[in-house]
Amino acid sequence: MDSGFKKGGEAKGRELHFFLIFIIVGFISRIFLSPYLTHGDIRSWKTWATGISNVGFSQFYDVIWCDYMPGYLYILWLLEHIHSAFPKIPDTVLFKLPANLSDLGISIFIFFVLRNITSLKNAKIASLAYFFNPASLSNSTFWGQVDSVHALPILASIILGVRRRFVLSSLFIVVAFMIKPQSLVIFPVIGFFILREVFLRKDEDDLVLKTSTLVLKIIAVSIITIVLISLPFIWGELSNNGVMGIFKETFLFIKDRFYTAYNGYKYTSANAFNFWGMLHGMWKSDQDAFLDVTYQRWGTIMFGVFYVLILGFLCRFELSGRNFIRVQQFNLLEKQNAFCSENGSSLTIRSFYAVTLIFFALFLFVTRAHERHFLTTVVFFTTISFLSWRNFISYLIVSAVYVANMIYAYTKYNPIQGFSPSSMDPYIPGIVALLLTIFLIVLTDFIRNSFKPYRVKSP
Repeated sequence: MDSGFKKGGEAKGRELHFFLIFIIVGFISRIFLSPYLTHGDIRSWKTWATGISNVGFSQFYDVIWCDYMPGYLYILWLLEHIHSAFPKIPDTVLFKLPANLSDLGISIFIFFVLRNITSLKNAKIASLAYFFNPASLSNSTFWGQVDSVHALPILASIILGVRRRFVLSSLFIVVAFMIKPQSLVIFPVIGFFILREVFLRKDEDDLVLKTSTLVLKIIAVSIITIVLISLPFIWGELSNNGVMGIFKETFLFIKDRFYTAYNGYKYTSANAFNFWGMLHGMWKSDQDAFLDVTYQRWGTIMFGVFYVLILGFLCRFELSGRNFIRVQQFNLLEKQNAFCSENGSSLTIRSFYAVTLIFFALFLFVTRAHERHFLTTVVFFTTISFLSWRNFISYLIVSAVYVANMIYAYTKYNPIQGFSPSSMDPYIPGIVALLLTIFLIVLTDFIRNSFKPYRVKSP
């Protein structure tokens, strides 16, 4: 028997070595591919990196046009210093490095999370499926966008929330928000994790004290994180304002940055293959109205309906009395490792399902979406792709649609001889209808399984 365990351990060790080799080879390949098919967006990174190094943080937004939240500017500032120290590193390789590193981090996170709730084989396939996915390659390695830099802290936040590390989970989602404001849609999910913990411990005598302490820690960490990230940019506004002035100026700064980012593209669809790209066309004003209601508001209403539905069914199982009896039976195991028990696995998968659907609905129904915004959906879809062949095939289709959408947008501004993006226009309604069908299938599966725990293969 000892020999059998030894052989099994050796086999797993060899599998992990091969997995590590694939990851390393994949990352090196990304570096070598980085100089190719670069989009003009890379010029913005270079301009902002040079600008923030020349004029400083406090003057940056006054002197340089920028519609980004401040979080990513710190990375650009660091890249500019690296570029000055090592000028022989090609710009395209250097400025695509954060996104490629983020994709590497996402793949590693996916592997280590899934290996605890499913087989090692499934964990490896899912991890490599994302890292070598043409969808992630098209965004990070070729185009040079940074959506994976935004997706990485969101993924970390959800994983930590499942593991009941609520303060760290809140910190990471705030960091994600300071990179891109779309992260706001995940704040209620973190709230659900905390609410679940309160319900789980509802019979404890010191529940009120523990809950109050936890909430205060989360609020404090969130505020401190936002203030620290904002502080260099508002330093010039703080003279003679005192401590309260820091919070006031931070609030005004974040409000201004949020509205600048959100109001930069007042269109139904900015090249996105979504509901509005199908129904109303690309680059049409989202202030046009139907039944005296703007398309912008219709999009928000539709997303809101699906959001409430998704969050409601996430809570439906996890906050049910029947589930809490089962949860308490596994409570000791969960304290040791949130993924040890059936409940931990079920909560992890259910949460990944919910976040996948939330970002799917955000892309499909909210106006002002860009083609690249769909990458976060691809990231989380990877985590549930192993559950069934239907999920895996849907994941492949979603990835293929993402690549097609990236090609459509890329070639509009970077013409390729012999191909016109307008040739894809007649197919957009069919492509979007396919995405809507997949969304509804995944949503139906999620709702159906809200009445029972997910059954996953043991590691």
